[in-house]
Amino acid sequence: MPASRLFALGLASAGALAACNQYVDIGARTDAGDATPGAADTVSLDASIPDAPVPDAPTSSILWSSSFESGDSSEWNQGGAAVGGTFSRLVTMSVGEERAHTGTRAMKIGFDTTDGQDHMAELYRRVEPGPAYYSAWFFISEMHAPDRYWTVLYFFYQKEAGMSATRHGLWDVNLDRQSVYFYDEPGSHQTNAQPRKLYPIGQWFHLEAYFAYEPPRNGHVTVWLDGDQILDVPNLGVAASDNLYWGIGSDSNGMDPPRCTMYVDDAKISTTRVGP
Repeated sequence: MPASRLFALGLASAGALAACNQYVDIGARTDAGDATPGAADTVSLDASIPDAPVPDAPTSSILWSSSFESGDSSEWNQGGAAVGGTFSRLVTMSVGEERAHTGTRAMKIGFDTTDGQDHMAELYRRVEPGPAYYSAWFFISEMHAPDRYWTVLYFFYQKEAGMSATRHGLWDVNLDRQSVYFYDEPGSHQTNAQPRKLYPIGQWFHLEAYFAYEPPRNGHVTVWLDGDQILDVPNLGVAASDNLYWGIGSDSNGMDPPRCTMYVDDAKISTTRVGP
């Protein structure tokens, strides 16, 4: 899939939890799906970002959360229709009791990439005005090898706030066959996890991203997998708009095997590390 302040209002797409064919401009993607680490991609971990997991983050540090226990995705719209919502294209999205990380429900996402088209499911929220931590739990039933990309956590912007057709990708957390990597869409640059920790198949795993975008509006993303810091990418530059959003879900145009079922649960936005 391939700076005015961050408080401008965006649009909630409170679409039904079913496949739809609404057009969205997600930008060109050139990254390869199954990456191997290289010396040029090794980055130094930023000591200014706390790397110790916080097992029990204080309740006051949680700015927003979604556990899908309501039976739908309404939590993603909390705060008003301009705050967040859902988007789907050529996927099915449903909240059910088939599998859950905590409680009894989770969001189930299913798709079939046999046709080679872009299949996208996204649950999104407006980013916070200051640095924050964005996290969720994921469950993937079996191993898949993406043909080109498989994005599960996104930071993006809308050129026109409230217009989903003006969506453009920025900075993504992607999965390859076994590990996690970061993709800078404006710069067309891939950064592999360091260390290259494997994400588990057939069990829940936790992704957490620290996102800062402050004067002089220079993006910075740090990522933890199950509590271990694996990515730190500073100096990402300036977005074309301050209408910035965070999203989780799935986006791919080709997988082997092509049919995929995944689950997401217990999403949080916090001012401190949440940890697994």
